[in-house]
Amino acid sequence: MMARGSSAARADPMGCSMKVVVMRRLVVVWVALVVLGWSVSASAQMIEPYQGPETGLLRGDAYYYEGDYYRALTAYKDFLREAPDDRRAERVRLKMAWVYFNVGEHGEAARELDRLAAQAEDVIVGWWARYYYGQVALASDRRPLAERAFEEVITTCEPYVARVGEPTDDPEIRECLELSSAATLGLARLEAVRHDFDAASRRLRAMPGVSPLAGDAAEIADLVEGLEIPRKSPALAGILSIVPGLGHVYLGQYGSAFVAFLWNGAFIYAIVDSVLAGRYGQAVLIGLVESIWYGGTIFGAVGGAHRFNRDAMRVVEDGLRRDLLELYRDEPWPARFPAHPAYLELSIPF
Repeated sequence: MMARGSSAARADPMGCSMKVVVMRRLVVVWVALVVLGWSVSASAQMIEPYQGPETGLLRGDAYYYEGDYYRALTAYKDFLREAPDDRRAERVRLKMAWVYFNVGEHGEAARELDRLAAQAEDVIVGWWARYYYGQVALASDRRPLAERAFEEVITTCEPYVARVGEPTDDPEIRECLELSSAATLGLARLEAVRHDFDAASRRLRAMPGVSPLAGDAAEIADLVEGLEIPRKSPALAGILSIVPGLGHVYLGQYGSAFVAFLWNGAFIYAIVDSVLAGRYGQAVLIGLVESIWYGGTIFGAVGGAHRFNRDAMRVVEDGLRRDLLELYRDEPWPARFPAHPAYLELSIPF
């Protein structure tokens, strides 16, 4: 009896151990199923917002940042075709205008921006479209159009800029302050392109005093205002070139002056020598060649004076435009209205 009881007592712990093992495995399986179900649900929630037209919008931004502008344009058009009534449609059209601008289709970009500026229901988009229209016109050398666009932005935003500092979080006030400041810099750039640097200085001083750019704009205006740009007189350069090479000395082109003096002197010597030797036909022929060379020397000096003045203006223009660009660098238009806040971190399979 004792032997049988001892054997049963020893068998019970083994049975308990098996039950514990089975229970643990069931718990592990149950936990794994719960975790798997949660992962699938979370993945579905993450993917769901990017189905349908949303995918095209994300792809358009991704293509843009890869520099593949034409595919970006196609993606944006697909989005507008699939979701024409989406609340972001006007912002997508703004992006399309920027893509057109990047591929050199300035006319198409200007037409899209002009339509948005006139018809956009989102007033902020309409304001940016008018400002960007001015940028496109300036890049296309349509200066009167650029000036009108920038001035229209400033006039439209003036009432909102006057409200800066009020206890309100109205986004239109913030946007208008930035737009008005940017449009003022656009007008200053326009005057720089015209080489009217005093006018550019006046434009900079018209920057709204509440703008964070006002102080730096005033410093640039101080540098430009009354700036003495070196100039050379084309008429004086031509008169001095009556003595071959002297006009080039006036321009500081000493190598050209030496060559002009040497060759003209050689031709004149050859003419005189031919006349003294009685070779009048040869003297006439050399004289014809010398007249061309001599006239070229005079016109070269006159042209050199014009080039000197043009280059001096361009140096100042480039410096002013560089300072203005460093003062305010606008974001790329797709970055201003991204399809998703984390657009730079997206990895979209194409």
